[in-house]
Amino acid sequence: MTDRKTARYLLSVLMVLTLPASPTIGAIAQPVIQELESHQTAFFWRRQSAPDRLEGVWEIQEARTPRGQAYTGSLDITAIGNTDNLYQVSWETSEGNYSGLGFYEEGRLLVGAGLDEEIYGVALYRIQDDGTLDGKWTLSTVNGEVGTERATGGRSGELAGSYQIQSTDPGEEDSAFGGELTITESRDIYQVTWNVEDQTYRGIGLRVDDWLVVGWGTSSNLAVLDYEFKGNEATARWARTGSRELGMEKISLEN
Repeated sequence: MTDRKTARYLLSVLMVLTLPASPTIGAIAQPVIQELESHQTAFFWRRQSAPDRLEGVWEIQEARTPRGQAYTGSLDITAIGNTDNLYQVSWETSEGNYSGLGFYEEGRLLVGAGLDEEIYGVALYRIQDDGTLDGKWTLSTVNGEVGTERATGGRSGELAGSYQIQSTDPGEEDSAFGGELTITESRDIYQVTWNVEDQTYRGIGLRVDDWLVVGWGTSSNLAVLDYEFKGNEATARWARTGSRELGMEKISLEN
């Protein structure tokens, strides 16, 4: 999962380490079928429009880190790119300031974040009944463009396992590359590894119903967040690299 013009070079520095993270962060409408060319496969998405007030500044009402520490602050959610459900998330908290990218799907904002780096990304997979994963992905250096990924070889009812992937770069549907994807489970958290063109990339994931959301980037300090929205309030669970526990957030939209 690399952009040949930008992302592939940047991601070549990604280390295969999973180290304890630095201080933590707080936190589509009609069926669509995207047909890709020849060697690529169709991706299926149930899309749902975002609520009118998703964009804006949200106040953190209650939160704790995976280590159980309380924190305060706010986050700003802004739509980016050419798709109708991709958002930039920026946190200012008592634990530090951070940035992430998230896809809005079925009432949830599913976010990947970098805790101390400018280069980070999010991958989101739809888990099919036969174990296939239909995915899309982006990162902070591609200006809101989105790539695709299809992972095959999984088994029905089991998310953990080894897969073969066929992917396209963000904004380049005529690009194509392959590789391997490995998913392992530890309690509620998934460790995700890609092996692509002699490079190894890592991420941390959460399962949300029949979705898998993964935060990934060029550092070992990554996070993944699952925000569920109900009107002007939302609750989140989140994980970071180096921890086996989950953090939580409750937020509300500022007037």
